[in-house]
Amino acid sequence: MSTNTASRWPAILSWVLILSLAGFVVYRNAKPVSNNDNTELSIDSLRIRVLAEELIGLKSLGTLIGPAQMEQINRNRAGLVDQLDSFAHSPIDRIRAAIVVGEVSGKDQAIARLEKLSREPLPSDLADDVSALRTLYINGPAVLDATAKERLSQRHEYFARVALSYGETPDQEPRHTVEAGAIRATMILGFVALGFLVLLLAAAGFFITGIVLKLKGRLGRMYLPDALESTAFLEGFALYFVLFIVGFGLLRRFLRLQSLQWEWLALLILPLFLGWLSWRGVSQENQRMGLGWHRGKGVMREIGAGIAGYFAGIVVMAAGILVTYLLVKRTGLSPEHPLINMLQGNRWHILGLYALVVIFAPLMEETMFRGALFHHLRRRWGWAVSAPIVAFIFAVIHPQGWVAVPALGSIALVLAALREWRGSLIAPMVAHACNNFIVLTLALALLR
Repeated sequence: MSTNTASRWPAILSWVLILSLAGFVVYRNAKPVSNNDNTELSIDSLRIRVLAEELIGLKSLGTLIGPAQMEQINRNRAGLVDQLDSFAHSPIDRIRAAIVVGEVSGKDQAIARLEKLSREPLPSDLADDVSALRTLYINGPAVLDATAKERLSQRHEYFARVALSYGETPDQEPRHTVEAGAIRATMILGFVALGFLVLLLAAAGFFITGIVLKLKGRLGRMYLPDALESTAFLEGFALYFVLFIVGFGLLRRFLRLQSLQWEWLALLILPLFLGWLSWRGVSQENQRMGLGWHRGKGVMREIGAGIAGYFAGIVVMAAGILVTYLLVKRTGLSPEHPLINMLQGNRWHILGLYALVVIFAPLMEETMFRGALFHHLRRRWGWAVSAPIVAFIFAVIHPQGWVAVPALGSIALVLAALREWRGSLIAPMVAHACNNFIVLTLALALLR
């Protein structure tokens, strides 16, 4: 075997491992997750919850406004009910949709939907819920015994509170809490919509400014590809992939470590990764430059570049999100993430979530993807080839499913552009942190 052929084997083996594990993750994420206890939230359930609060909030606000505004609200309500039905795929979600419709359109609508559900083959617990809710809407919540109310509350939580408050006056509990929370959620949605509009306008401004500066030659590339023939960074990325997906994944499953906070243990992979690079003969200086672990033009300047680059990149991300939206509409599949089931908890729990998504994820993922893997690919190919490859692998290993690949991939392209522009990894880390902070904050504002 020639020396040239032998030197290719580490790269070939690394790519086989990376692509095999990426394919395994795609397969695992594509498999439907069983939810026998009907308690774990899906993205559709969360959408129904958001629409429910908006519908109830609009109904509550209708008593405070004039006839013309009320007519507009009624038109909006009809559209929101249609959206509600489009998200209610599972029996448990159709039960919850019936509760919401009963709240905003009257008990007759709820009873009709529940009678239709009662003719379907349902699990015994959901059949009991349908029967209890029909009794509730026909005779009032007071006729239900404590056991039936407790079962509804355990299984349907917010929706059970809505149903059990049916017919009560606004000054009674839980009616007062339900309506107050719905009005607050409706106002938050209004502010969020306004914030998105401002964000898009700012993004357009940053994007146009970036184009103008590029055309004037004032935006250069500070990243310098490494001309060395070593495949150490690719091998190190493959090592990370194996240890994170297989080793760390098996450890979490064996020890039943359910909390996302156990992800911090994955930082122990970094010393092994750096040790591999050293063993393969990569000097500490070359490690630092190859991974982008340096100050660039100065920490504060790089942070500013990361924020500005993120805003400019929103235009690209919006295109990716639009493609994902069209795929969701076309396929009926919905992006899922385990984080949606972890939004409840005390302030320390929430701070832990912020630390995970704003510190751990940018540090780990940028080091590996825009650091090691991007650096290896840029040895041979330009940005236009390297960035999409890294973006695709980055997107498919996330748990949201394949329909989210365009949205996640567009974010990854923006992060790779920042690495190319700045050289330092500070800017893509900051942009990554900004994105995760905004997403988590919106989720907490709308879903807690």
